[in-house]
Amino acid sequence: MPTDCETNRHPSIAAGRLAVVKRLLIVALLLAGCGGAAGDSTDGGVLGESDVPAATPFATKFHPTEPPDVVFDLPVKLTKRTASVARNTRASVTIKTTKGAECGIDVQYPSGSSTAAALGPKIASSKGAITWKWLVGRNASKGKVPIVITCTLGDQSGRLDTSFKVK
Repeated sequence: MPTDCETNRHPSIAAGRLAVVKRLLIVALLLAGCGGAAGDSTDGGVLGESDVPAATPFATKFHPTEPPDVVFDLPVKLTKRTASVARNTRASVTIKTTKGAECGIDVQYPSGSSTAAALGPKIASSKGAITWKWLVGRNASKGKVPIVITCTLGDQSGRLDTSFKVK
């Protein structure tokens, strides 16, 4: 180890030793992160096929073993909607689904889901049509407003995502 005098007289030697120590620390940290030190291998320190992990989480595809919680097998199609609306005016959405399906609508303003009475659940007509009409509040925030419509009929369910703009 250099003394203080050697370090002061030969700063390049001290800097060189410091660089070597830094490199050794980096190598030690890398080896520790990999789960061992050099020479851990059973074949004399040479990395072989058995020393390399078979797969990483990034190299494999996700294959779920269980089906998803909800399968959307009931058709729900958008047939008409208000694309853009001023505050304090009416907006509407019309969908087509299967006759007798019960559908709900969630109009998701930035302040929260709408509680307008006109946005309650409805049953699809004999032609499968449902229309919701509601008043957009005079204090509604400007911008895109997501709408989520979900329908059920027996053990089937369907979903439609759309939006409108408050200007």
